[in-house]
Amino acid sequence: MAGQKSLEDAVVIQDQELLHKLLDSSRMDPQDSRSAFFMACLLENENCTVALLHAGNSADMVNEEGYTPLALAAKRGSVRMVELLIHWVSNIDLTSGPLLNTPLHNAASEGYVDCCQCLINAGADVNSVNSENDTPLILASLHGHLSVVKRLLAYHASVRRRGYLDRTALHCATESGHLGVCRFLVSAEADLEEEDTFGNTPLICAAEKGYVELIKLFLVNGCDINRMCHSAATALHYTAQHGDTTCCGVLLLNGAEIDAQDIRRFTPLMMAAMNGHHEVVRMMINWKCNVNMVSYNKRSALHLAAERGQLKCCKLLLDSGANIDNQDFLGCTPLHISALKGNLAVMRFLIYQGADINKKPNNCNTLLHYAASGGNVICCNDLIERGFDLNARNRDGITPLISAVTSKQVQTTKFFLDAGCQVNIRGLHGMTAVNEAVFTKQPSIVSVLLKYNANPNIEDDAGTLPLWFAVDMDFPPLDIVKQLIKAGSKLDARSTLDDPCGPCNPVEHAVHRNKTVIITWFVASYCEEAANTLRKCLRAAETQPKVWQSTIIFVRNLVSTPQSLLANCRKEIRSCVIKGHIIPGTFSQLHVPQMLKNYLDFSDFEGSQC
Repeated sequence: MAGQKSLEDAVVIQDQELLHKLLDSSRMDPQDSRSAFFMACLLENENCTVALLHAGNSADMVNEEGYTPLALAAKRGSVRMVELLIHWVSNIDLTSGPLLNTPLHNAASEGYVDCCQCLINAGADVNSVNSENDTPLILASLHGHLSVVKRLLAYHASVRRRGYLDRTALHCATESGHLGVCRFLVSAEADLEEEDTFGNTPLICAAEKGYVELIKLFLVNGCDINRMCHSAATALHYTAQHGDTTCCGVLLLNGAEIDAQDIRRFTPLMMAAMNGHHEVVRMMINWKCNVNMVSYNKRSALHLAAERGQLKCCKLLLDSGANIDNQDFLGCTPLHISALKGNLAVMRFLIYQGADINKKPNNCNTLLHYAASGGNVICCNDLIERGFDLNARNRDGITPLISAVTSKQVQTTKFFLDAGCQVNIRGLHGMTAVNEAVFTKQPSIVSVLLKYNANPNIEDDAGTLPLWFAVDMDFPPLDIVKQLIKAGSKLDARSTLDDPCGPCNPVEHAVHRNKTVIITWFVASYCEEAANTLRKCLRAAETQPKVWQSTIIFVRNLVSTPQSLLANCRKEIRSCVIKGHIIPGTFSQLHVPQMLKNYLDFSDFEGSQC
């Protein structure tokens, strides 16, 4: 450590006599000499640098960051050090650093034209590439160093060489907005139609960034104004998407196709409408675009504006003749979409403008179904005030309540229940709202439904109870199971779903799925009813390959003795106050000790895993 400090001190104070004395010392550590060498280069101390080179340090060595001394000198623009080191390096194009740049890359990237000239004079390859395939010209163009760009081109740097993401120097200068560099590259015959990895030409790059002067430059020099990138988007698509009226105007004045469609068949008008750029929408309308063109899913610009809640755009489109009741591939109109997305202002506006509120989509949903699925209570309330049926059923028999449940919308679920909807209607495949809530693992919605007298004992078309679905889950929310037990769910219905274990009721299925905690709960709450079912299914369960031996032993021990008198009493008391569903507040109103109230409410149920 002392040697290292002395060597570096000699370099810092430029004491050559001390430096030579230390270098001649037989005890000098090569690592100390290396550190002092990089320090001399950093301080541009030529005499010390030469002395350290003569002492055996290589000009091609690298520091901790992987840079050679020449690379660092070029990166800092140190012309004197670059000139000195050039005569000592073995390869003028030796790459170093994280991106494996050559010294010329570093000088060009930082804009040091004199260093670039020194390196070129020494034979540096002006078209060398780094680890990202970028050339010095590309880096100089990216950072806007016009003098370096001119110098490199004067020495025959390739103006069309592709670098990272297949970008040329013109692409890079365009993306960074360097107008002067772009002008010079165009004068040097850079290809205006060259595409990067995404199919973007320099014009498309300029449009995406909103560089109007660059757009004008490329158009004046004859670029293809309607050239498409790989997503089939044109420059006009990008300017419309970003709401750039100035760039849109320039492109339209120069012949841009106003109704061009990208790979999704979106037009520039659609891009502007969905992003709320009403001034661009107005401009497109004034230029006579087709306001009723549709995308891949048959949605028009009005659909897209309604989906995003862009009220001003909707007004402009309707004023220009947009079809208010145009249906997409699902049969949905813009009004349906606005209800689904909860865009109240747009929904009301479309209704005021005469949209058909009774028009049916393919699934025959009403507007209320869509508002329920979207979770917007205010939209739901507005539609109910307009006379929409709370219990309307679509093509599959699904009500707005079931739509809210399947979309996992707690607020609209509670809204419909408060509004007095029918809670036990059977929908698709005979599934009720509570069955759907259990099937989609929504304990909070299950709780709400049960509080509003949802019947947990209505089977679907396959004879499946909500409780069976709760048992069937790989990682069942135990609170759902407990809620259904507390609500008096029955055990005898056997599901005929196509399941490896065959038709079975919830108790049998708990054995098949090795859910020991749930099995314990069943016996604790249903007593001999559950125990007898377990005894009957034991022999068959032993032949089931998916039933663990530990589960068989557990069940056998659990039912080996009669259930406790206390548990049987609980069952009988609960059966007196439960008539197909739990009556809210029943147990809290009983005139019995609190401990007994808790026991009646299954406070002894424990376990978080099955």
